Amino acid sequence: MKKIINFTILSALLFLTSCNDGSKEIESLNGKVSSLNSELSTLKGKQLTIENNKKIVKNFYQEFFGDINFEASDKYIGDVYIQHNPAVADGRQALVDAAKVWFKNALKRKINFNNVIAQDDLVFVHITETDNDGTRHSTMDVFRVTNGKISEHWDAFANFTKDDKSKNNNPLF
Repeated sequence: MKKIINFTILSALLFLTSCNDGSKEIESLNGKVSSLNSELSTLKGKQLTIENNKKIVKNFYQEFFGDINFEASDKYIGDVYIQHNPAVADGRQALVDAAKVWFKNALKRKINFNNVIAQDDLVFVHITETDNDGTRHSTMDVFRVTNGKISEHWDAFANFTKDDKSKNNNPLF
């Protein structure tokens, strides 16, 4: 009888020990699942911010440069606006003043974006346009978006006139 009791107690201890180990494993797995869910939520939040930043820049670009609506700067550009184009001073008003000269007598136009790429707080916009005289303009603009407003800008551009001869059939960058 004593052997049966000892066997029963030993079996119960083994059972309880195995249940306890399983609980630790389940607890560990639940922790990992919770951590993965948190990481996924963070990544979704970052992706939403990136998509929102792209939308801000595209809307600004169309309204400001395409629709020639300089008041769009108030809506999309923050209080701090750092400009890396050497022809334009820092600040929202400096951009508006320069654009008024650039687009004097210009007609509204639909901006066709070749590429809009974003990473973190930077949005890259690539457009190409052709003037009535056949001059092609290729522009790459980079915008930093901070707290939902454009806060910094870089650009690079190339012009190719109808008289320029290309050694290939590839478009400008």
